[in-house]
Amino acid sequence: MIAKVLATDLTGVEEYFNGVAEGYKSWGKVEVVTIIQKMNEHSAVAISAPFKLPQVIDIGIQQKEFEVELARKIFASRKQIQTVFFTKQEYAGQVRAVVPPILDDQAQLLGPTVRFVTLGDDVQKNIIKAKAALNGRFAAVMDNGMSICLGANIEETYVAAQLLEKTSKAFIEAKYLGGAKAINIFEAYAMHYFYLWKYSKESAKNK
Repeated sequence: MIAKVLATDLTGVEEYFNGVAEGYKSWGKVEVVTIIQKMNEHSAVAISAPFKLPQVIDIGIQQKEFEVELARKIFASRKQIQTVFFTKQEYAGQVRAVVPPILDDQAQLLGPTVRFVTLGDDVQKNIIKAKAALNGRFAAVMDNGMSICLGANIEETYVAAQLLEKTSKAFIEAKYLGGAKAINIFEAYAMHYFYLWKYSKESAKNK
């Protein structure tokens, strides 16, 4: 029953994206391609655009698909993460290097850096590399033009995707002006840990 209800909600998620995208349009185009949403300790739902045919996944069983297996491993190791997006983004898709901490909100929400993943032919190795790139981070970019964004729910993950786009736009455009000036890395870590501490307190208060 829970799976059916959540799957029904996810089939309408495109309307949510269309409704909020207007406020972010100056940052660049963000297209959510696949959503994997944890339902409980045992199952998740995976759904891809046009978000009409959800697939219920057993979290306890290894999956063949790169996206689903990566999300399954993230859910197992990071209990606060309930949602994983795979996205195509106008500026993030152009990133081909680690993005240093160049924006305060990037450092706070996404993490001190945005890591870059070079994919190969071995799916299992790609999963290991992508998961490592996301350690301590809420977004990563891959060399196939796709990005991975994480969050506690649909809304937070969408904000992370949009912030990744804002950060990537600043990074790409700054390259033509001699490069973006990075925030001190220790300050960036402090910003991120303070954000996580504050967020965990708010989450506990709202339970």
